[in-house]
Amino acid sequence: MLGACGILSAKPLVGQEPAVEQPAAEAEPAGEAQQAADASGETDSESPKPVQDQADPSAEPVVAEVEVPSPIDAEQAKVTYPRAVAVAGEKLYIVDLDLPGIWLRTPDELKVYTPGTKLLRKPVNRPWAVAVHPDDGILIGDSASREIYAAAGPGTTLKALNNGYLGIPMALAVGPEGKTVYVGDAERRAVFRLPIDGGKPELVARVNARGLSFDADGKLWAITPDADAVQRIDVDAKTAEAIIVERPYQFPNGIVWVGDHGFVTDGYGKSIWKFTADGQTEKWFEGEPLVNPVGITADDKFLYVADPRKEQVFRFDRQSKQVEPLL
Repeated sequence: MLGACGILSAKPLVGQEPAVEQPAAEAEPAGEAQQAADASGETDSESPKPVQDQADPSAEPVVAEVEVPSPIDAEQAKVTYPRAVAVAGEKLYIVDLDLPGIWLRTPDELKVYTPGTKLLRKPVNRPWAVAVHPDDGILIGDSASREIYAAAGPGTTLKALNNGYLGIPMALAVGPEGKTVYVGDAERRAVFRLPIDGGKPELVARVNARGLSFDADGKLWAITPDADAVQRIDVDAKTAEAIIVERPYQFPNGIVWVGDHGFVTDGYGKSIWKFTADGQTEKWFEGEPLVNPVGITADDKFLYVADPRKEQVFRFDRQSKQVEPLL
């Protein structure tokens, strides 16, 4: 069903600290222990044990090549929990949180691009986010190993970029110049940046981002689970402005900016919202086939929306709102 709702207005600059909220599987709320387990890769309800081999946050990160240990069987893999998407031309990259791993969809095939592992706290055991690397390949945010990885091509060989400095990388975006990666860290409830070739992350803004997207002016848009739902970050000044406030969305997950407006997914609302830079927002699409929309990205014509409950990625024509499944 397509639908629209009344337009909501926003308040000006708000600088309060975001509320504490740990990431969990988007389908259902969970207790704190289970939320921490989901993020770190634990398989039972116990809180995860301290990571003994975690890097010293005060130390300079070491960029290193790593291999995914005991990778999943890519030939037997099936789409399990698609939660984030990134698009580059005809290539669509899909994060599968529970597979775990990254899928690549082209017009000709669907295959595992980066196979993860079922081993706890190892590379790509708990992938949350993906972004297209400007030099080819992808960037992956993995909470199990507290790492940002660069995958130059398909396979299990990765480049670790921050040596475990960040905690739970829920969102990734590449800066307009193609030399910087911006990361929404749910553990620190803040946005950081680091060189795309690796290095120590630098704090940009205290924004609890679960999705990130740049506009044509170089401003970074963030979706949060807090009252200040949509914030616009000036990455040069390191300031943030609340644009959509009082959280009109039930459970916002993803964000993408296209042209002169943005889109937000609302998992519990089974909907996609549209918003503008002056703080107006309205429901753009609601209901079937969406059950729990999470990740979102866009190209010149389409929106791509990952729905883990449907084990599907949907493509929406932004003009006609015609929708089709891609998996």
